[in-house]
Amino acid sequence: MAAPPPALSWALPLLAALAGAAGPQSFELPGAPIDNIEVSGGAVLVAGGSCLYELRPELRPRRRVVPAAGQGCGEPPGMRSNLLLHYEEAGGVGVLLTGWTQDGGACQVWEQPSYRQRLNQSEVVSCLPDGSTAGVVFQQAGAWYLAVAATYSTSADANHLHCEPSKSDKETVITVRSMVNLKSKEELGIIKRREEPLHFVDALQWGDHLFFPYYTLKARLGNNTEPPSMAVLRQLRPSEGGLTLQGHVYLDCGCRSLIVSSSLVRHGERGWWVGVFHHSHNAKAWNTTAVCIFGMEEMKEQACASTHFNMNGKSCEARSIKKLPTLIHSGLVAVYGTVVLNRIVLFLGTDDGQLLKAILNEDMKSNCPEVLYEIEDETSIFPKLRLDPVNNNYIYLSSANKVRRIPVANCSRFSSEQECLSAKDPYCGWCSLNRRCTLKENCTHSNRINGWYNISHAPDKDLKILLSFPAKYQVVVTANVSKTLTFCMIKIVTAVEIFYENVVLKNSSCFCNLTTPMITDNDCLVLEASLSSSSWNITQTFQLKNCSQCIHKGECASCEWIHVSPATTCQDDCNRAASKGIATAQKTEHISIQSIEPLWISTLGKSEITVKGENFTRASGIKLILTGITGCKPDVIKVRNVLNDTQMTFALPPTRKEAKSICIQANGKKCSPPMTLHYVSLPSCSRIIPNTSWISGGRKITTTGRNFNVVDSVIISDDQRSNLTKENDNLNISKTEVEVYLSYVTGAQTKRIWFSVQNITKKPDRSTILCKFKREGTDKIDFSTVKVFVKLGNFEHEVKPTSSHIYLYVLILLPIVVGVIIAAFMVTRYKSKELTRKQSQQLELLEYEIRKEIREGFAELQMDELDVVDSFGTVPFLDYKHFALRTFFPESGGFASIFSEEMPQSRDQTSKDESFNMLHALICNKNFLVTLIHTLEKQKNFSVKDRCLFASFLTIALQTKLVYLTHILEVLTRDLMEQSSNVQPKLLLRRTESVVEKLLTNWMSVCLSGFLRETIGEPFYLLVTTLNQRINKGPVDAITCKALYTLNEDWLLWQVSEFKTVTVNIIFEKIPENESGDACQTIQVNVLDCDTIGQAKEKSLQAFFNKNGFLYGLQLDEIGLELVSEEQQRELLDIDGSSEVMEDGIRKLNTIGHYEISNGATIKVFKKKANTRSDVDYSDEHCHLILPDSEANKDVKGAGHKGKQKFKVKEMYLTKLLSTKVAIHSVVEKLFRSIWSLPNNKAPVAIKYFFDFLDAQAESKKITDPDVVHIWKTNSLPLRFWVNILKNPQFVFDIKKTSHIDGCLSVIAQAFMDAFSLAEQTLGKEAPTNKLLYAKDIPLYKKEVKAYYKAIRDLPPLTTAEVEEFLAQESKKHENEFNEKVALFEIYKYIVKYYDEIVSKLERERGFEEVQKQLQQVKALFDEKKKCKWH
Repeated sequence: MAAPPPALSWALPLLAALAGAAGPQSFELPGAPIDNIEVSGGAVLVAGGSCLYELRPELRPRRRVVPAAGQGCGEPPGMRSNLLLHYEEAGGVGVLLTGWTQDGGACQVWEQPSYRQRLNQSEVVSCLPDGSTAGVVFQQAGAWYLAVAATYSTSADANHLHCEPSKSDKETVITVRSMVNLKSKEELGIIKRREEPLHFVDALQWGDHLFFPYYTLKARLGNNTEPPSMAVLRQLRPSEGGLTLQGHVYLDCGCRSLIVSSSLVRHGERGWWVGVFHHSHNAKAWNTTAVCIFGMEEMKEQACASTHFNMNGKSCEARSIKKLPTLIHSGLVAVYGTVVLNRIVLFLGTDDGQLLKAILNEDMKSNCPEVLYEIEDETSIFPKLRLDPVNNNYIYLSSANKVRRIPVANCSRFSSEQECLSAKDPYCGWCSLNRRCTLKENCTHSNRINGWYNISHAPDKDLKILLSFPAKYQVVVTANVSKTLTFCMIKIVTAVEIFYENVVLKNSSCFCNLTTPMITDNDCLVLEASLSSSSWNITQTFQLKNCSQCIHKGECASCEWIHVSPATTCQDDCNRAASKGIATAQKTEHISIQSIEPLWISTLGKSEITVKGENFTRASGIKLILTGITGCKPDVIKVRNVLNDTQMTFALPPTRKEAKSICIQANGKKCSPPMTLHYVSLPSCSRIIPNTSWISGGRKITTTGRNFNVVDSVIISDDQRSNLTKENDNLNISKTEVEVYLSYVTGAQTKRIWFSVQNITKKPDRSTILCKFKREGTDKIDFSTVKVFVKLGNFEHEVKPTSSHIYLYVLILLPIVVGVIIAAFMVTRYKSKELTRKQSQQLELLEYEIRKEIREGFAELQMDELDVVDSFGTVPFLDYKHFALRTFFPESGGFASIFSEEMPQSRDQTSKDESFNMLHALICNKNFLVTLIHTLEKQKNFSVKDRCLFASFLTIALQTKLVYLTHILEVLTRDLMEQSSNVQPKLLLRRTESVVEKLLTNWMSVCLSGFLRETIGEPFYLLVTTLNQRINKGPVDAITCKALYTLNEDWLLWQVSEFKTVTVNIIFEKIPENESGDACQTIQVNVLDCDTIGQAKEKSLQAFFNKNGFLYGLQLDEIGLELVSEEQQRELLDIDGSSEVMEDGIRKLNTIGHYEISNGATIKVFKKKANTRSDVDYSDEHCHLILPDSEANKDVKGAGHKGKQKFKVKEMYLTKLLSTKVAIHSVVEKLFRSIWSLPNNKAPVAIKYFFDFLDAQAESKKITDPDVVHIWKTNSLPLRFWVNILKNPQFVFDIKKTSHIDGCLSVIAQAFMDAFSLAEQTLGKEAPTNKLLYAKDIPLYKKEVKAYYKAIRDLPPLTTAEVEEFLAQESKKHENEFNEKVALFEIYKYIVKYYDEIVSKLERERGFEEVQKQLQQVKALFDEKKKCKWH
């Protein structure tokens, strides 16, 4: 691969940083925790939820495998993977072993990458829920074997869950099996335990020996001090595969009796085993866990005991290898070790979701570990950590049900070369070209000489500190490199105290006099020295043994000093250390510590903690010593304030999240016995109940969250009030929160009478409080002084009585009503006379108008033709996403816009939420989903709208699982047929009142989208285009959109006057927005003299498009028209100063006739200036062709009938409906027949499948009436899908449907449905025109429909494989189309709304116990996601 040019070299680190800024790559198991993880070649293998997943290195799914013991992912519940091994045979053939707790502990062998199963052998691994299994595959004598150690039995007489292998007795713990059949044999090796059951943590191969770290189960009890062990197996005979037990050896890591994680570190011929050890007690303390490192060869040599096993050969007394902890921490749970640049690097996982990285020096001492990553939810890390098999710069971190890919180093935090190299991180180096600290792969030209400096180039890489004791009480510190020192510091550190000494600096060395008396344990002393020069600085810690004679007397022959970890202290044997430390403290302390509060604080620190005890005022030099993980320097904090002899305070600094040891030192003596101080993350609130309150406060609330024990106080600030949403009817006030009392004055005293609140009745606009009181005493109450008060928390309000003034209102209104009646009588009489006069005038005109219109209508039917455009360009289809959303949510544009948001390019790199994965897994449980839908539909307030929305959300959530969705559709349809409300089978699927009916609509839309686009789209678009052309041929009222030519009587423009066609020349000039256009074009356009200027612009733009095949480039409201003449140029506007103003101030829109434009006139199109008024939308103060009533009755001018008044009757123009129907008839029939024909004698798969399903259901229910099945098919396909499409072309095409087009399409859709009806139509002369238009065509259409149904039924039935293949292809087409997370959240809203009803239903049904647990987990996870705020 060629190197990038130097000009772009700066961008590489930036792009790498930006890639990491979006968060780590991850993969989530759907609704199940991770059981196992392993890497193999170029893949990551993850097991969990009864399934195995193969992922690419970047954690994108590659394959999912369901083991033989499972019926599907998540089933059977409780199935767990406890063995996952990979190896490669000769020829590079990959082999994978998977062990499961089902079938008595089954083990399966798969070939990769095909995942062909070679073998499935039961009773290999442990089948106990908490049983351990550890295995290793090894090659011996050319054959492959599996050595597996497992907890097959936990007691001598208990049979857990009836899963104990029948062929293995209770004592078998380790077996060796051939990979040919996975059967255990004595000659290969069967190792048995003695009395105590064992728990195995790992299995390792080192040379020709196998190692199994383990501990006894009784170690978990908490009172066991027996260390864990390492069992070692050796080869029995070199030519065969048999192994025998060599023995075991105890592993002592500071008295810790459990092992929780294990890792083998290889470096050439050397090898080390790294283990995380855990104290058996449950309490979390600062030293609960530790990392210890043991040499593989040492363990192999020392393993010979048989304490826990039955051995045939010789054995020895139990031996123990004792190691000081390399790291001590409060909650380690995982470890992985590797070697980089000759440095051992340990990756550590914690129980609170942290990934740490520790680097060991050549003395196997750790630096201060770095926090590489923190999981926000603080879930515990899975014990197995693995490096990326392709790119070792990433490590896989598993927790709960999520795997994350984390970079192994954060080099960018070092800003200079010195910081970068002094950090001693072998992964990081200084990129000289980019001038950054980077990983080698992120450095431009890193392979060049001096292109990338690593720690081997550090100035102090070989630097060491040397100690010497030239005189009594004197120590000299020098570096092994002679250079002038600029700084020197020496500390004497004991187990519980730190002394600072005066240091004298001399050129390349420094010395100090140890004047302070020293107390040593077992002649042990820890000394820390820091040296600095102009180019380096170094700090090292030394442990001095047998040096007291050297320091005090100058006799240094026996004095030894070694490099140790910075936080090392002198230690003693386990059983003696604690008692001796306490005894020593009691002898030397002058202060006594009783308690330290608080012992739980946040990572921000604490401004004040209180220490209680005795003798504080008598002590001096009081300090608090805070010690965390090994390798990090302790914090020494001076006392802040000694309050009195028994109390004092300290201020604690911020630090990382962990448990630290805390002790108090005074008078230069030993510290008090250490206590554990817990630094935890900041408190978080997930729930508040109730979450609404009255504005004055005083209501008791309950909060739920995490780490509340570090909260000092809770403040609800007035500043947040702007964020409160309060509804008067949603306070959920209980009667215990309301107080009502009556106050009255008697004499000089004010007394109160308290009411007992009985009930609160809620109404839509108010709530009624019913209360009673029992009066005590005989005081006479003066009701003029009585006041009633209602109290809610701190809110108190006086309730005042209301009065009525109805009689006063009646007296005032009575004379007004009488006056109105008299005036109405006079006006009515005048109007009656005027109406009689007008009617006599209009009747004279009516006869003439009727004769004229009938003659013109007859001529038009015989002579008129419509020039249908043969080529209308490319059909503007919508993409699938928008088509589906418009059909799913026809009336909910808000949801359509949410689901239309662009999805990320790679779904697997998108951060997902565990809650949504578990919810998705839950709805993929067929029994649960069907029960959920039935439960919701039984709720009274689960409306029809809710049912439709739920069905659409479900369709989107299962868009990529159409096979499963189809099964759900089948089940729900059968259930709908069985309902008592469907005793009339002909009514089935007729309405949309259930989830399944809307689900069927959505399913048809998904499955027929391809057929709709390929077959129906073109004739349908032709129909819409032809309708538009026909409508625009005649006058169209710009205000109401009614037209002379239409199919719908309601949209008929019958008030039209005479009109004529005007041909004008439109000049289109060259504009920047239209790069495809010529310099200038002149196009002839036919307009009507009654067209408004806006309508003329529309026709001009359409003519430009028809001629050129592309749009002009400007929108309708961006262009203007200008009349070009020899005299002047005049801008044409719909409204200007010349507009006609009618009665009531209504202005008539200007038309072509208004400007007296004649044939051949020239009009220029120009671009309007910005911010000019739009001339498209008008209010009720304007009119066009439909004039106000008073204007319509004026004298007709220029028509030869002066003196006669114009009168119109709607029925005279009904022939226009017929002429429009005749003009588009061929197009309509072409569309209809494309729908109910079978191209190539083949029906769409979805239609054939569902029709056969309905036929089968009718047969199973013994329904012999063929009309019933015909109606079922009609209700499910034409009524539920095709009519919806025919009435809504905007669902299919990128066009805007006008109200007029909608009215015309409704007439066509009605004719379409009449063709599928079995009822004979009997139409009279008074029947609606919409029915009469197609009355003669319907009988022919009915015959064609029956033939269509029969042809589908006669086709060969589809096989299940064909249907599922079609559905799978459709699912694959629609991957990544929708934001499924939104749909899942909307489904969850319904679940939580009816949560109690759903849980109650599940409890009543059998077999839903596990589902209930999963549902509770989903609700808990969603509840945790809520922010701590008012809703």
